[in-house]
Amino acid sequence: MGEPRVMLRPITEADLPDYVEWLNDPEVTEFTILESGAITLEAEREWFESISRPGAASRNWAIEADGRHIGNCALHFDASGRSAGFGIIIGDKSHWDRGCGAAAVREVCRIGFEDLGLHRIHLEVFAENARARRCYEKCGFRQEGLHREAHWKRGRWLDSVSMALLAEEWRAQRAR
Repeated sequence: MGEPRVMLRPITEADLPDYVEWLNDPEVTEFTILESGAITLEAEREWFESISRPGAASRNWAIEADGRHIGNCALHFDASGRSAGFGIIIGDKSHWDRGCGAAAVREVCRIGFEDLGLHRIHLEVFAENARARRCYEKCGFRQEGLHREAHWKRGRWLDSVSMALLAEEWRAQRAR
């Protein structure tokens, strides 16, 4: 079976109720820095306005698979404009473990390196999030460091792992 087809598109106000539902689900937010239960539609509208402003320091996309909105992802540009942090959430649990996240990661990397001319895309992932770590490694990201007890989440300290992918590594991977 090949990788699923996902489409990245601009986030619209119509997507916001999905985010409220997903981000208030403890299972969806288990491996995010967000705590579920406190996300409101008004807060999501404020977030949407902030990412929609001209000159915003991030580029955000809704992820669609099978014609359904299943999550979102973003590149958060560093001051240089040549490096960006990456974030993703697949909120629709019916699309977990189907390769949609990896397909979205690959498309964001393609956009970042080929269209936007980035040199480096980096991320942080909770060390316990084995599914996400495997996905990132499969997409070519390499571990750069371990941040011990870096985040307080649900009553305990969690380690996080720094990972990155360089443009030259992306090109070499695409050539294979």
